[in-house]
Amino acid sequence: MNCFRRLTERKGVALFIVLASMATLAIFVSEITYVAAINQKLAYDRLDQVKALALAKSGLRLSLLRIKAYSELKKTIKKLGGDSGPAASMIPAGMIDKIWSEPLTIPFSGDISSLPSSLKDALVKFRKDSGMEGKLYLSIKAQSSKFNLNGPVAAFARLPQSGGSPTPTATPVSGTAEPGPSPAVFSAEQARQLLGEQIRSSFNARSESDEAFRDEYRNYRIDDLIEEILGWADLAYDTNREQASPYPFKKAPFYHISELNHLPSMDDRIYDLLSSQFHAGVSSKLNVNTIQEAVLKALVPGITKEEVKKFYEVRDGAPSAEGGASATQGQPFRSADDFYKFLKERVQFYQGSETRIQDLKNALSQRGIEIVTDETDFLVHIEATVNQTKKTLEAMVSLVEPTTNTPARPGTQGGRNVAPDTPANTQEKSNFKVTQVRFL
Repeated sequence: MNCFRRLTERKGVALFIVLASMATLAIFVSEITYVAAINQKLAYDRLDQVKALALAKSGLRLSLLRIKAYSELKKTIKKLGGDSGPAASMIPAGMIDKIWSEPLTIPFSGDISSLPSSLKDALVKFRKDSGMEGKLYLSIKAQSSKFNLNGPVAAFARLPQSGGSPTPTATPVSGTAEPGPSPAVFSAEQARQLLGEQIRSSFNARSESDEAFRDEYRNYRIDDLIEEILGWADLAYDTNREQASPYPFKKAPFYHISELNHLPSMDDRIYDLLSSQFHAGVSSKLNVNTIQEAVLKALVPGITKEEVKKFYEVRDGAPSAEGGASATQGQPFRSADDFYKFLKERVQFYQGSETRIQDLKNALSQRGIEIVTDETDFLVHIEATVNQTKKTLEAMVSLVEPTTNTPARPGTQGGRNVAPDTPANTQEKSNFKVTQVRFL
């Protein structure tokens, strides 16, 4: 009897050991399965990140191709007679800019039913054969439609700083007109002062037109804000406003206009006011064919509402009575001289006053601002999406004058033969440069 009881107890222990072993093994297998699933998910996510990164870089190359095509077409038009030649008259104003300005989604997912059969078939074939994973969104915006917040920084100045060697002037010949006054040159101190005046003027104009804004910011210290902007962007500018900031000042140029939100005196309404007039970039050019009303009023002191309206009617065309397409075709400015000519003829404050025109030119030169009529600076924004992974890339691109590597003339040099100067031996470098690339 005792032997039978002992045998039964042993069987119970064995069963317990087997059950415990199976439970442990099940937990171990579950843990291995879970870890394997997590590692697989991480691996696929990492693969999607690599694909999205490569897709974003491909989008940058496509954007550079669009900018290059725009540049080459502009060159071709100039070779065929310039902006007033037959080639320019065949192309509607603003049509060339659509080469780079239209947002682009790849693969195209819109309605293609209204397209011609050939284009429709080509798009359908592209969708099938591309094999592209994910989606790409490309947007290119003009950088010369607003003032550059980095303008007072000497490194971003277009003109040489004051105090440098004066530019030699030719001696007037008897019977010829005396040379005009020399244009002003960039001055960091003047640029800071003029930037402060612009911000104050914009603030006062908003206060006059918006009673609620005026009441809310009646005691606002605009000078503190100006000090903070200058202190944040310029290492050479000393200010004690950093002591009031929860963040140490960057002491370097703005990468993006949103950095204004780090300043202690900034809030949403002031940010909206400044972001309508300023951008953060590497160029201080201002394109009068793309500027909006807020920038125009800041650029041309003394211009009235009616004169602002006339400016856009001349540039963009008069709007139709029904509010649709323009009733008359606009004529974009062909040069900075055309813009100043408009001020002399259409803006009362400058009519018949060469002095005021020259003062305006000097003020712009002191801030390092150049008036242009063709876009040369672009902000490329790219969004690449693969499954649930998204990569955002921004790049600043500037068109520059092309440089040519020309070999020496045929003959000998230093005891060796020199190849002849032929088109095959002449290389032209790219006429654009990428000044900044960052992933957001």
